[in-house]
Amino acid sequence: MAAEVTGIAVPAESNTLRAEEERLRGMLEERLGIRTRVASLPGTRALLVSPISAGSPKGLIVDRSVSAAERISLYVHLAAHIALKHDLPLITIVESRGDVTSGDENKHRDADRLARAMWWGTSARADGRELWPGRRSRVLRPLLASRPGRIGVRVLLLVLRRLYYAARARRFLEDTVVARSLRDALCVTAVVCAAPELAAGQAGPDHSTA
Repeated sequence: MAAEVTGIAVPAESNTLRAEEERLRGMLEERLGIRTRVASLPGTRALLVSPISAGSPKGLIVDRSVSAAERISLYVHLAAHIALKHDLPLITIVESRGDVTSGDENKHRDADRLARAMWWGTSARADGRELWPGRRSRVLRPLLASRPGRIGVRVLLLVLRRLYYAARARRFLEDTVVARSLRDALCVTAVVCAAPELAAGQAGPDHSTA
């Protein structure tokens, strides 16, 4: 699904978003044995290739045009695929920019559902909780559930960020709960705007079984 845009100018990538993407990329390699590289993949966002032998690292190739926020959403989606045992030997999981093939549609739908629960920390699956550090936010989750809500929250956060730097408040607030909360909220909102499927279906926890 295409990323949502707002009517306010947004820097190409924030340092917070890039740092979070780097941290989660390292977590994927440590916990799931996924080694990531960037290449040109016309028409495709990412490819996850599973090796023939168990224990060997998986290879994730991400298109160079994919933003940091979208890469983060891909990481949690692919972690859900792995939790659902879709990563069979020599099988390539394709994250395309268009519609998925009919044979993969159910797998991607199941992965979307589990990824959403893993992202918000509501997964009932033990492996889902172990694979991904969920973000339990009782405030942001309902606010980001609709497109108008996502756009409104992001515009507000970007305005607050501008004021934060314009007022030179960074010197006084950089290591405080206020600054950390603002950075985290901006990161979560940017990712959900890049992947609105993470905000859909807010009914309750995922109870899928392997």
